[in-house]
Amino acid sequence: SAAAPPKKKRVESIDAFRGMTIFVMVFVIAVAAGDYRDLPQKGSWMGSLPVSTWNHADVAWERFVEEKKAEGLSEEQIEALPEARLKNVGCTITDLVAPFFVFVVGLCIPLSRSRRGAAWWRHVLARTFLLILAGVLYISLILGLSWWWGILQAIGVAYFMGAVMMKLSRAGRWVAIFAVLAFHLVMSEYVGWWLDFGKTTEPFWTVARIDGSLARPLTVHCLPWVSISYGAMTMIGVLLGEAILSRDRGRITRQALQLGLLFTLLGYGIHKIGLVTGHTSLCLNKPDVTASYALFTSGIGCLTFLVFFYVIDVWGCRRWASPLNTIGANALLAYFMQVIMRLFFRALRVEDFFSGSPNEMLIQWSHLSSSPLWEAFLLDKTGYNGMLWGLIWTACLWGIIYGCNKRNIYWKL
Repeated sequence: SAAAPPKKKRVESIDAFRGMTIFVMVFVIAVAAGDYRDLPQKGSWMGSLPVSTWNHADVAWERFVEEKKAEGLSEEQIEALPEARLKNVGCTITDLVAPFFVFVVGLCIPLSRSRRGAAWWRHVLARTFLLILAGVLYISLILGLSWWWGILQAIGVAYFMGAVMMKLSRAGRWVAIFAVLAFHLVMSEYVGWWLDFGKTTEPFWTVARIDGSLARPLTVHCLPWVSISYGAMTMIGVLLGEAILSRDRGRITRQALQLGLLFTLLGYGIHKIGLVTGHTSLCLNKPDVTASYALFTSGIGCLTFLVFFYVIDVWGCRRWASPLNTIGANALLAYFMQVIMRLFFRALRVEDFFSGSPNEMLIQWSHLSSSPLWEAFLLDKTGYNGMLWGLIWTACLWGIIYGCNKRNIYWKL
């Protein structure tokens, strides 16, 4: 019989890039869930109100509103302030996490199709359905059973759009990317319900609260139809993924540089036009997943991947990326394990240690030592101390995933 074709070498930089994205995601969710305040590296990021780069840019507006309400201002008065024009505008490191994840999904689509052959489309349909279902389950574990729309559901839509793009010609793919983003931009600017659907102060509808808003569960991350902007990010990832499939170093380098520079500059240019003209609907904005945000973050994704590719796959410096590969190889389990670990820590009565506000347990533990340093470590979750507690949480999760990998326990869709 004919000899089997040699197995292609794995592109390890993709695993490391995915691992870095998951690692940062777990860290920022930890500091957000703990409600850590005044984290370091605070400033204006791409025109945002002052905020730490370890928070989403829109957190700056939330904190600003809290401060002004404490001063006695009404919501109408706050909306009339000059700062209101910058609501949700900007892009921090934290705002790159979701775009990087869907971008990596796009990178892997050509590789997946080449491995699966005729069975690939059946896999695409099944995976899209399971991602959406898994997303509903994930948020239901936190907020109660409902028809939530979160990041996993958005990834499901983005993945399907990237797969459909594979049926188009090269020219058709470029047209599709810009058509999707232009459509989203026009709808955001001229159709009110496109972004405002479900915005209410009513509680979420859940099985346990049937008098809640039926529309609000669709607003947890972004609205279902706004997910098409994430789809454009995945489609851009597909363009680079086809170069990666060729294993041609020169082609990968050229494609990453061309796509990276083009989309980064184009997205930033649209953002600056929005800031200068006052049309902030054009600006970088994660909650609305604006066209400029999709373009800019996809471009940064291309350039960031190129760095990983050269360091790991070209220069062979791999050992430093081993911790990233651990969590990147089991990304879905790591995502779900955050909730499971939190419930487990709660049962063990240690979750309070990761709270941003001092509580009875933390105060009791702080009295076990007369050291001011120990007391500050337990009670103060601001600044770099808050980042340290976020890293402790992330390290605990990493250890669990490491143990699962060692026992060959993986969760893939």
